[in-house]
Amino acid sequence: MRVAIVGVGHWHSGMYLAALRDAGAEVVGVSDPEEGALARAEVDCPKFTDYRELLDAVRPDFVFAHAPHCDMTAVAQGLVRAGQAFAMEKPMGVNWRELQSVAQEAADRGVFVAVALVNRYLALIEKLAELKAAGEIGRPIHYYSRLFAGTPERYRDMRVEWMLDPARAGAGPLFNFGPHGIDLYLYLCDEPVATVYATATHGIYREKIEDLASVTFRSVSGAIAVVEVSYSMPEGYTRDFSLTTDKLYVGGNIEGDTIHFRDGSSLDVAAEASATEGYPLYTADTLKRFAEGRPPKASIADMVPVLRVMNAAQRSIETGQVVEVEAVT
Repeated sequence: MRVAIVGVGHWHSGMYLAALRDAGAEVVGVSDPEEGALARAEVDCPKFTDYRELLDAVRPDFVFAHAPHCDMTAVAQGLVRAGQAFAMEKPMGVNWRELQSVAQEAADRGVFVAVALVNRYLALIEKLAELKAAGEIGRPIHYYSRLFAGTPERYRDMRVEWMLDPARAGAGPLFNFGPHGIDLYLYLCDEPVATVYATATHGIYREKIEDLASVTFRSVSGAIAVVEVSYSMPEGYTRDFSLTTDKLYVGGNIEGDTIHFRDGSSLDVAAEASATEGYPLYTADTLKRFAEGRPPKASIADMVPVLRVMNAAQRSIETGQVVEVEAVT
C-alpha cells in the first residue's frame, strides 16, 4: 500500500515509519510546514511543506496525519474533503464541536478516518471489549486510569516546543495522555458522561501547561471515573487501570491482569504487548481494515465525545466548578 505521512515532524512519526516498513507499506511522500522537520525526516521519498501539494503529487492510498493540536481539525477537514483515507493522532483538535462537524462530513462522504487510541489494542482491553460485546461486562460502578510520564523538557529536545504552549496544544498531559484514559471508559462502559470536575497543578516545572491533571466525572447512571495524567515522573512511564462493575472487578496492569467475577470465578489475561507496542499493532491493523473495507477500531466519531469531556475538564479547571457536559458548547 502506498502511504504518506503528514506532519512528519511529530515525535511519533518515527514509530510510524518503522511500523509501516514492518507492515510492508511503501512510504511515497511526507510533508511538514517546517523545512527543518523535513530535513530531519529519515526517509527517502518526496518531501513537501504543504500536505495538499503532497496529495496532488503522489496520490497516496492512505495517510498518517499529525499536526499541532490547534491545527488538527483543519487538516482533518482538508483530508476529508479531498476524499483521502487517513489515520490521525489524538486529540484531533481542541474544540469538540468543530471536530464533530468534520466527523459528520467524513460520515456523509464515506471517508475512512481512524484515530490513534492505541490502548484499545492491549490484551486486557480487548478481553473486556469481548465481555462487553457478549453482555457480560456489567453496569459500571467505578473506573480509574493513571498515566504518569517524565519531564516535558523532552518535547523541547524533540523540537516540538508547541507541546508546551497551551494556545497550540490545548493543554499539557490533559490533551496528550487524557484521550487514552477517557476513551477507555467510554469504550468499555458505553455510558455518556454527565458531569466533570477537574483540577491541575503547575507545581514542578512552572510551564504554561500543567504538570498534572486529575479529572473526575460521573456517568448518567452515577458511575464514578477518575483519569489522572502527568509529566511528574523524573523519567519513564507508569500506568494503572481499574474497572469495577456489578459483574466484575479488574485492577492493576492495563496491559494484562486477572479479571475477577462476582460469581467467584476469575480469568487471567496475559499481556501480549506493552502500551508502547500498541502503535505498531494499530498501524498494521488500521491498514488491514482499510484494505478490507472494514471500519477502524477507533474512528473520528469516537474522538468527539472524548474531546468533549476534555473541554469540560478545561472549563472546570478554569472555574473551579463542576461542569455539566451538556453545557460545554
